[in-house]
Amino acid sequence: MASLFRSALTLGVLAGLGLPADALGERCTNDTLNVDGVAIAARFCIPIDAGAPSVSVSETFAASGAMIHKTTLLPIIAGAGTSRTIDDVDLSALRVRHGLHMTLAFHAGVVILEHALALPGAIPLK
Repeated sequence: MASLFRSALTLGVLAGLGLPADALGERCTNDTLNVDGVAIAARFCIPIDAGAPSVSVSETFAASGAMIHKTTLLPIIAGAGTSRTIDDVDLSALRVRHGLHMTLAFHAGVVILEHALALPGAIPLK
């Protein structure tokens, strides 16, 4: 029950205090990953006017009352329908033994978490 409450609280915090992402000038996607039995809320945001030559992706990971914020650049490939980048995140601040190895994809004006592995061990999460 407490775990469910923490997950709901985490998702509420990531919702940006009720403001739609467009009101903040960005487009966001959300995902939930289960790593080491911990539900991690992940949010990936880009500016609404994002475009070539690269997109700045603001990443937020939250679990167990803690958050990690980081930014990564995703290069846009001219003429490609989808551009991708690889990103790694140390999750120790969330009290998780594994890190994340992710593929982020930019397509049609949004960034999504396309694939995720927990490392070490290359455990598929998504």
